[in-house]
Amino acid sequence: MMIQAVLSNPSHPEYGVATIPFPIPRDQYAHCMELLEALEIGDAVKADCKVEEVDSFYTVLKRTEMLTVNVEELNYLAKRLDSFDTGEAAQFQAMAHRLELFELKNLINLTFCCQQATVITDFSDLAAIGRDHL
Repeated sequence: MMIQAVLSNPSHPEYGVATIPFPIPRDQYAHCMELLEALEIGDAVKADCKVEEVDSFYTVLKRTEMLTVNVEELNYLAKRLDSFDTGEAAQFQAMAHRLELFELKNLINLTFCCQQATVITDFSDLAAIGRDHL
């Protein structure tokens, strides 16, 4: 699980919330969609899910809280992030912060190009850093 999101219906907050793991595991997909349908959200095309809370290693995703998103876009973003190694994760986080991104479409687009960014996380060997980034 890359992301745990608490989702609600922005038009009917009284319906309650559903906590969904992303990417949604195949064997839980139908159940998760049933939970969202009970809240009258989870459309495959419309952005109809309000993100109440996000729990993720990717702290930059906290920016999506209180936004209305499409559940399939959030699932796709989680799948993309799930494929990242530690270096790519650092590049994604750094660039998302630097570019002040918060919309899912922009975050998804960033997953395709963030590998071009140089992110240095260990300054203990400056000569090695120089060699690695030539």
